[in-house]
Amino acid sequence: MRGADVVRNLYDAYAKRDIEGALVDCANDIVFRWIADPAQSRYAGVAKGKQEFLARLLALDDDFEYRSFIPVEIIEEGDKVAAQVEIHMTRRTTGEEFVMRTADFWTLRDGKIIGMVEYYDTALAAAVI
Repeated sequence: MRGADVVRNLYDAYAKRDIEGALVDCANDIVFRWIADPAQSRYAGVAKGKQEFLARLLALDDDFEYRSFIPVEIIEEGDKVAAQVEIHMTRRTTGEEFVMRTADFWTLRDGKIIGMVEYYDTALAAAVI
């Protein structure tokens, strides 16, 4: 399976809120990095390993309702995949609705995701968290 298809499958499962299913093609030692100042977002930083990554995604799901999760564009080059994603969210505690746009950069090895770096609007994140 092509890397873009692996990432697309992850996004499809995640959009359906099948969070554990989304990680089926992730290596056990995946490293996930959210690039942001930890003072602005408690989700910033590194999750090492599939279980830590899952825990971070479940925490996000507790805090936010994902109304839609749209991969706008996916680009593949060898074992690297880049994606622009648009996420329509609601903060569960306040009911505030907003759109978060992210840039995701995936690395695969032997058909498994081994790394991901995500960039997002840190000012927006700080305003809604």
